Amino acid sequence: MSRVMSNFLKKQSASFFAKNNLILLLFLLVTASSAFSQKVNIKGSFWDDSNGVDLKTQVYGIKDGQKIHLAETDTKNLFDFKLPTDIQALIFESAGYDVVTFPVHFVGRFNKTSLANFSISSKGVFYQLQFKDLLIFCLPITHQKGNKYKLLTVRKDTIFRNMDFTILVENKQSTNYPIFEKSLRNQHKVLTTNAKNEIIQEDNFLANRGLTFVDINTYPTEIMQELDQQNVLAEISEKEDKTEPSIDAKNNLPYSTFGSRNLYFDQSKFELKSENKLVLDSLSWYLQQKLDARINITGFTDNVGKEELNATLARYRAQVVATYLKSKGVHTNQLLLKSNTKQNIYENHNADVEKQRKVQLTEIY
Repeated sequence: MSRVMSNFLKKQSASFFAKNNLILLLFLLVTASSAFSQKVNIKGSFWDDSNGVDLKTQVYGIKDGQKIHLAETDTKNLFDFKLPTDIQALIFESAGYDVVTFPVHFVGRFNKTSLANFSISSKGVFYQLQFKDLLIFCLPITHQKGNKYKLLTVRKDTIFRNMDFTILVENKQSTNYPIFEKSLRNQHKVLTTNAKNEIIQEDNFLANRGLTFVDINTYPTEIMQELDQQNVLAEISEKEDKTEPSIDAKNNLPYSTFGSRNLYFDQSKFELKSENKLVLDSLSWYLQQKLDARINITGFTDNVGKEELNATLARYRAQVVATYLKSKGVHTNQLLLKSNTKQNIYENHNADVEKQRKVQLTEIY
């Protein structure tokens, strides 16, 4: 083969491999982009309003008018799936029940993995009250000691503090905040500060109908350092953190007083039902807004079986309720577990047996 021909073939070969390498590189970039698309890890359940039982459910999403299957519940009727941030609505379908649909919104970058927990009823509501609109602050992948997380409402030149959910993040709990009808379209601000009281993450958004997922992961390259923002933060810390919740927060309480409520349990069981968790979610929110409130937690059983075993079961029921409230950020000092004396095991022998298997929650005045 002549030298000229040999050089020509080498050039053709180099050109061929260069083109194919470019194609391969583009393919890898597209694949990587798909693999690292923005997503939120969602866990929870879809449950029957009438009995609190979690249902076998299919979960779909709507994207650009197309219905996409996202997940189905596992053998325990719980869902656990990745929710892409380009989904515009979530749909929950269970045989024999109405289809439940929620608009979906996302606030923040979601460039890091985050987790959200929520359970909804077959009537499409959250909590003990009939909330259908919810802010969901997704649990960040990392939490630095000293970081604080707050939700604020901005009205003209005034800032109201809605809640400080730092304790929930520290206890690895995603935070759900129900939106009242009058609060829809309000301007909100979610703020993260570090141990030096510096703003390290800030997002402004409007409260919308449906589910609004808020990313509270921090992105150090976008730290806010403007002096006016630091001044606003300092004013909030000095004036609000050391006092009870603001007037605006009080007006947003689901009730002026909690009163007394009963949580019912299955025979010989102390596991919380979904319907019990909704009451406790509502109570935890109330207690975090009204820091001077305290709750008596008293366990009861029916009068069947040995008295000693019943006393132990009653105590376990009270303890599991207290533990759940603490996991939601309620301070230990706000919870009082009454001693399980004989009188506390059951109220009377003539009462409905099923109604005796309970924990009684009573606000102390």
